[in-house]
Amino acid sequence: MIGLINNIEEDHLDIYGSLDEIITAFGGFAKLIPPAEKNGRLLIAHDGAHRMKITPGLKCGVETFGFHPEADYQVHYDASVQKVGLSQDGIMLAQWTIQMPGAHNALNSSAAAIIAHYLGAPWEKIAPALSSFLGLDRRMQKLGVRKVNGGDVIVYDDYGHHPTEIENTLRSLRGAECPKRLICVFQPHQHSRTRFLLEQFAQSFSSADVVIVPHIYFVRDSEAEKMRISASDLVDRLRGRGVQAMHLYPFEAIVEQLETICKPGDLLVIMGAGPVWKVAKAFLDRK
Repeated sequence: MIGLINNIEEDHLDIYGSLDEIITAFGGFAKLIPPAEKNGRLLIAHDGAHRMKITPGLKCGVETFGFHPEADYQVHYDASVQKVGLSQDGIMLAQWTIQMPGAHNALNSSAAAIIAHYLGAPWEKIAPALSSFLGLDRRMQKLGVRKVNGGDVIVYDDYGHHPTEIENTLRSLRGAECPKRLICVFQPHQHSRTRFLLEQFAQSFSSADVVIVPHIYFVRDSEAEKMRISASDLVDRLRGRGVQAMHLYPFEAIVEQLETICKPGDLLVIMGAGPVWKVAKAFLDRK
């Protein structure tokens, strides 16, 4: 059995209650991995996975990966050409290019490479396989380009709904596309998540020039929780940080606003785990 722990952060606090409880849950998962003599292995991020709390006392084999020079597998990333390298003990094992930009995707692909090698795949076949991976739906997915006022507006769709996902995705897309402006339509997912992580959400849009926020997607929370926070609270926090932000609903109103504000050279990113992808489709369907 092979286990992977990529990162551990505050999320689903309506269920776990605190980061400490989340770490405890991951620790319980790690303890389920068989001992090393029965081929149990855990691959865990050197940074960001609270490994010093997770790994003590484990009987399985444990190895780390990451950008840190002390990681067992060291990841190297050249963002200018989206090239990833993976080395161990100073020896380069494999190199590949990634279609989905960003250091977080370099780490994700590296974890996939290491586990593939655990399972018997040779490095010389792993690298071209990763280079040929084109991505997946709703993860930094380039939907298309639309002509607006004689120029192009590039449209991406992304499932990200946690502050770290948002920050990494927007920063990576800005670096890859170099737009004149980055406009983000973000639909918060769950009232409790928005309330618990409100300040982190406000910080995560630093790469955006304009943020449009529809109603929070209501799922799993109680009606009482729904009354405790609204999309306007996030908009107020964003404006307090100097980000041009607005709350608009329904989706048709957002599409109309995009028609008004989008200019040639803009990058439009639609984000969220709810049905906000419909905004991207409606915008691209207009000619």
